[in-house]
Amino acid sequence: MRNLELLLASHISGLSELEGCLGLSVDYDTGRVYVATKEGHVSCLDPQTEEISWTLSLAEQGYVSAGDERGIVAIQHLPDQQAVCIATRQGDALLYNTMSLELECVGSVESGLTSMTWSPDQELVVLSTGANTLILMTKDFDAIIETPIHPEEFGQQKPITVGWGKKETQFHGTVGKQAATKKIEDVKPALAWDDMKVRVSFRGDGQFFAVSGVTPDTGVRKLRIWSRDCILQYTSEDLNGLEQALCWKPSGSLIASSQRLQDKHDIVFFEKNGLRHGELTLPFDGMAVQVKEILWNTESTVMAVWLEDLAPEAGTAPHSYVQLWTISNYHWYLKQSLQFPATGADRVVAVLWDPEHGYRLHIITQSGSYLQYSWSWATCHSRGVDEGDDALVASVDGDKILMTPFRKMVVPPPMSAYSIQLPKPVNQVCFTPPPQSNKMAALMNDGRIAIYKDRSSDDKSSLEDSTIHLGAAGGNGFKVMTTPLISVGIICIEDESGTPLVQSYPSQYRHLQWVSNQTLLMVSSDPGGVGSTLYNLSLLDEELEKPRLVIKSQSTVFGSVFRVSCNPATGTVAVQLNDGSIVTPENDPITKLPQPCTQMALCLMDEQEVVLGLTERYRFYINESEFMSNCTSFAVHDEYLLMTTHSHTCRCISLRTNPKDLSITDSKSIDETIRRVERGSRIVVAVPSDTKLILQMPRGNLETIHPRPLVLSAIKKLLDTLRYREAFLIMKRHRINWNLFYDHNPKAFLANIDLFVRELDSATSLNLVLTDLKEEDTTQTLYAAAYANSTETGVNPVAAKSKVDTVCDAVRESLDKINPNKFFLSILTAHAKKTRPELELALQRIQALSSLGPGGDGSDDRPTVDAALKYLILLVDVNELFDVALGTYDFQLVLMVAEKSQKDPKEYLPFLNELRAMDADYQRFTIDKHLRRYSSALVHISRCPQEERFMECVKLVTEHKLYSVALDLFDRGSERYKVLATEYGSYLQGKNRYADAALVLTLCDQWEMALQMHSKAGQWQQAFCMATRLNYAPDQLAQMSRDLAVYLTGHRRHAEAASVLIEYANDTEEAVSVLIDGGHWEEALRLMYKHKREDIIETNLKPALVEKCSGTLTSIEEFTTTFSRYKQRLAVVRENKLRMQQEEDAGDFNDMGGDLYSDTSSIGGSAMGSVNSYGSSSSAYSTSTTNSKMSGRSRKNRRKSENKKRSLREGSKQEDLALLEALKEIMKNVDQLKGDVRQLTPILVMFNYKTEAGELQNSLQDALKMLEVGSTEIWASNVTHENAASQGFGPQFTSNSIAASMFSQGTVPTAQSFDDAALLLPYKLSKDEKWRLHMLDRR
Repeated sequence: MRNLELLLASHISGLSELEGCLGLSVDYDTGRVYVATKEGHVSCLDPQTEEISWTLSLAEQGYVSAGDERGIVAIQHLPDQQAVCIATRQGDALLYNTMSLELECVGSVESGLTSMTWSPDQELVVLSTGANTLILMTKDFDAIIETPIHPEEFGQQKPITVGWGKKETQFHGTVGKQAATKKIEDVKPALAWDDMKVRVSFRGDGQFFAVSGVTPDTGVRKLRIWSRDCILQYTSEDLNGLEQALCWKPSGSLIASSQRLQDKHDIVFFEKNGLRHGELTLPFDGMAVQVKEILWNTESTVMAVWLEDLAPEAGTAPHSYVQLWTISNYHWYLKQSLQFPATGADRVVAVLWDPEHGYRLHIITQSGSYLQYSWSWATCHSRGVDEGDDALVASVDGDKILMTPFRKMVVPPPMSAYSIQLPKPVNQVCFTPPPQSNKMAALMNDGRIAIYKDRSSDDKSSLEDSTIHLGAAGGNGFKVMTTPLISVGIICIEDESGTPLVQSYPSQYRHLQWVSNQTLLMVSSDPGGVGSTLYNLSLLDEELEKPRLVIKSQSTVFGSVFRVSCNPATGTVAVQLNDGSIVTPENDPITKLPQPCTQMALCLMDEQEVVLGLTERYRFYINESEFMSNCTSFAVHDEYLLMTTHSHTCRCISLRTNPKDLSITDSKSIDETIRRVERGSRIVVAVPSDTKLILQMPRGNLETIHPRPLVLSAIKKLLDTLRYREAFLIMKRHRINWNLFYDHNPKAFLANIDLFVRELDSATSLNLVLTDLKEEDTTQTLYAAAYANSTETGVNPVAAKSKVDTVCDAVRESLDKINPNKFFLSILTAHAKKTRPELELALQRIQALSSLGPGGDGSDDRPTVDAALKYLILLVDVNELFDVALGTYDFQLVLMVAEKSQKDPKEYLPFLNELRAMDADYQRFTIDKHLRRYSSALVHISRCPQEERFMECVKLVTEHKLYSVALDLFDRGSERYKVLATEYGSYLQGKNRYADAALVLTLCDQWEMALQMHSKAGQWQQAFCMATRLNYAPDQLAQMSRDLAVYLTGHRRHAEAASVLIEYANDTEEAVSVLIDGGHWEEALRLMYKHKREDIIETNLKPALVEKCSGTLTSIEEFTTTFSRYKQRLAVVRENKLRMQQEEDAGDFNDMGGDLYSDTSSIGGSAMGSVNSYGSSSSAYSTSTTNSKMSGRSRKNRRKSENKKRSLREGSKQEDLALLEALKEIMKNVDQLKGDVRQLTPILVMFNYKTEAGELQNSLQDALKMLEVGSTEIWASNVTHENAASQGFGPQFTSNSIAASMFSQGTVPTAQSFDDAALLLPYKLSKDEKWRLHMLDRR
């Protein structure tokens, strides 16, 4: 589907040194052209400067005879030797050094030379001599072998005949058996115009070469295949009309030559074994032209055929033609045709493909004019942006344009929807920008332009146009699937005076480009060499019989124009020069591509107009930046930039993306914008406002794909315009998740739910949508890439409610309103697909349907009961549906469901019969219990008056812990209530919930049991209330108070224990003792003085005061000693870690644990002292703790795991965190001592222990100061003062926010969790100074 478009064309005339050219060669390093001319001259042309660098005369050197116009037979540039090799007819092989300009004769053949051909690697050279021999030589001109050109043998690979079968019994193909009796015609000699010269052509790898020569004995031209060692391998069969042209395809598959038959002229192809392999018929009569040469380009993709008129008119020179042919899908296309005027000066005398640039051709004419053409591949397609564009693709095939509208049909080449016949071969096709994007212009090789446009609805002329030939589009009795374009006219370009514009050389005008409906641009090279001329053409009188194309204006572009492109959306025109610069037609710079790009386009990306460029080496650029290095093709779609790559993928880049955000690394992202395609696929066209992307495979066949981003883009547009039916069909075809209907814009969907139902208008379609509903938001999960830059998605108006329930309810309400009979199955689906399926409501609807009977309401739309039940069973589990039906207590409905299921009647009929025999309440109880609806079952069983039923009720309550529900069902004070309450109290007691148990037992008047529960719960006030109700005696109350006092003392509730002993046991001494043990010094003194027991002061109080003071001093000393030890160890650990980090940064890090820490510990364990609380003998850092039990085994195990990680064992991994935790715990315990000391020191002073009190207060004050200083040293090293502000230290920040800030900024290297990070924050000691006695302060 691709065409060859002319990029550059240069014409250098007036070079007399090139007149009479015999051959040419190109230096691909410098671009210089070496030309051999008549009378033995060799000239060097520099196309850049358009000047002759030097000229060599071989006649003056004596190597060519004077007046010999054919003295030079071949010329070849040798880049390795920086020389030109020249072969003369006299037999001399010459080397002319292009640097030193020295000539050397490297060999001579007495019989003369007739041809010279170098191998592709230039390691060997084959010379044909006047003695009809071949000489194989090395690049140093050392002869390897000389052999006859026309040996009699077939060659080494001669086929062996074993004599099987006869010719009469063999298969002869389509010609039939008469071929066996057909006489073999005698082969005729070579044609009269054959130049009789020997032609040699190497295969691309240099392993074989073909020789075409005329056999002297018979005069027949034959083809022979030789190996690299010049050993004959194959000889072709005799072929009538075989001509001298010969060229081996570089890829090695075919050898091309030409053959003239009576009624046609063919380019014939041979295999390596000399057998025929297809042909190409030239578009001329059999005796019209002769083939001068056949040349393949270096990439084996284009075959150039140089032809001349065979019998020119009298007094005129023959026309010369150069045609470029390509093959795709086994069909040969004529893509370019150069026709030279019938003058002697314009006659072509030499043609050569460039050895470096695959699509550059060099041509020299008889008058010495030099022409250079450069082509590139391009797909010519319409450039519309809406549905009015047919996605027309035009493929050039000589004087025909093959047209296919891909919006309407996909026709694989070489077929097409229809073809347009033109009077001359076409060289370029272009289309107008929107809105009339199907309008086309075709530039023919004679410079005229053919204009075609859409046919109006009332215009029938195109159907009668003889130049339009319908192909795959129909016709000949078949329905016509498309409307061909109609011809506006074939127009000559004129200037304002009406003078036609004449080409000075073939294809002088190129880059034909529509920029508006009536304006075209065209480029021509400036003859002066300053730049290029840009013509602005205006199409006039289009509606008249003879429209005109007039040059409205022309301007000069300073440089050689390489490409011209127009943005169909904005109308911007960009001109690319051969150095990659992008300018406007007025020479204003736009941007500069890093390399010249053979394909170019303009588009808008993120509201910025950018230039897209693709080089012939597959580098893709967006403005100055390279985006991809393996791009094979690209196309601009409505919202996406589409690309294919050498990794066999198709990429879709959103045009909403900022170009600066794109980079080469993006090409490896994994998302839905990338999909695999067949190897070698290239984009033909992306159908505008559609999902189709047409790809062409290397062999020529087409494939249509629908990239997911294009599909989603189309669906989004349809949903925005509420075209739900079209969106549904696309989503169904491409398997798009139906949730997108709602997720795209929930608010709009719910607001237009009735329109949605009417658009789909099918219960089946609605069922598909409803059954696929999920809670997830597909715009954030499955299709997040398509909605990444979208701002149009609506907000869920019912975010607090389930999405599935919302849609099901909305659809159901709409269906009930529109036509509940027609959409009955969809209503069932809406009930069944809710998060909590409403199966009972669905069954009730089916039951109501059965009550109507057949045609009960005159409607034929509703389904039958059987069909409805079968459908519902498909949606839900039949067992679940059976249970739901059973839960309605409607046995008719149960039987109806059971009959449609696969259940065995023997399974459910006995059960149903048993239920029918029960009374109503017990029947429903049995059903609810069977369905495990125990709360409902309890309600029904509670209504049964029988005593045995009540026992079942009690059993149900105890088994399923339904105590609170059961108590609500019975009256308080009834016997059944008391029984259930007693069971409830026993249950709570077993769960150690004594307070709850006491309350329940109180409600059922179980005073004794309630008293026991209050006592166990420590609720002594309520316990004595119960004792009063039970009329306890004073001695019973005294014993009870002593028991409660023991319980309260054990739970450190000493003040309450003392109150109980005083009020109910009247035991003052014991009450005072309890207060002293609890540290309630002032309350103990009050009771002593109240009850006149001052003796206890001496016996109990003073010894307790002294003991408490001593114990507190000991605890303070232990805390301070342990704090100092841990602080010193922490400094050592931090120093070691810092040194380890420095060694790691320096590259000397070896073993973190082996060199820095020992394997034994002298600090951990009980030797560290107690830090949990003063007076406690357990450590807060051992693996077992005395804290309250955790709720849940997982939490307890997690805490154990964390404690094991933070071990105080010397050398452990997180020893620094464990030390920090221990230090913070010490500071917390010391800070808590302030309260105890505040209560203790006044009493000590009161009883003349002022010295001890002062020592205690001062000791605690010193300890606090030491901790304050130590805290500054410990935690100041974690966070520097410079980043303290950024991390948020200060009274306005919480500890959690500070820890989170430190953790997020990476200043916590060893913290593995948020709790670990919190350890790195210092503990804040209380600033309250009221705990001190002023009289005890140091003076």
